[in-house]
Amino acid sequence: MDEKPVGVMKVSRPWSFVAPVFATCVGLWAASAHGVRPAAFLPNLVAIVLGGAGFMLLTRGPWESHRRAERVLPVLACLAIAATLAAPGLEGVHRWWSLGPVRVNASAAFLPWLLLGVASRGAWPRWLACGLMVLVQGFHLLQPDASQATALALATLPLLVGGDFVNRRVGIPIAMVLLGLVVVTWTRSDPLAPVDHVERILVLIVSRGALGVFLAIAAMTGLLLPGLLAARSRDSRTARLGVAFVLYFAALVGSTFFGNFPVPVLGAGAGTVLGWWAMLTVLGVHVPALRE
Repeated sequence: MDEKPVGVMKVSRPWSFVAPVFATCVGLWAASAHGVRPAAFLPNLVAIVLGGAGFMLLTRGPWESHRRAERVLPVLACLAIAATLAAPGLEGVHRWWSLGPVRVNASAAFLPWLLLGVASRGAWPRWLACGLMVLVQGFHLLQPDASQATALALATLPLLVGGDFVNRRVGIPIAMVLLGLVVVTWTRSDPLAPVDHVERILVLIVSRGALGVFLAIAAMTGLLLPGLLAARSRDSRTARLGVAFVLYFAALVGSTFFGNFPVPVLGAGAGTVLGWWAMLTVLGVHVPALRE
């Protein structure tokens, strides 16, 4: 009998709203001390509500009810990211949708839906998602967005090379292509200056002293908790999904030390909040499917 990873879901549902709200409040606390208006974090709160509603909707019902989502959402995510290349950019950088005064980083918001397809139990959605990942990685090169390119490549490693989701003979070459495009993307010029309450929010938080360091660690731990718990599972598929969850956000945070990229959830902006919910939904959809 397979292990029943009920602990993952018992923690993820009640914690799901606490974690992004707490992280956003920590960022708001530090940014306000440096003169940033609280309204800058309003998109985070809107994204928490929208993302939470989507999470609750997609993680309910029997496994069979999610099969259409596995086919449709990766395609929509790819189209959403591709649309940024036609949108007006900033100094030659094309990463956002402009919704009035608000800009949404499309990859940050929708990229995790590709993993929903890769983790599918159906062969066709898996291969479709693998092809879309390579295509999206090409979009990251054109945008350019080295942060999301790195996060995509690292998050898919346990899914592509582990053998539980994709045959290694195909998964390993795909992983090598994704990693190769990451290297090239990091060589692209990125002229955008950082915004303190978006890309440098960790600096602002840490500058508040020991309390700031403690709150930053607590906020990050809360955001990673569902993935960390899933990674401890004795079920290899659940564990690999948990590792993918952790690697995705660790890559996003790590990339902020090497370039001007948004800090997930703690920084102002809706994109990374929606992306966190999307990754949590991938866990919420697939982990229950592993119970027997």
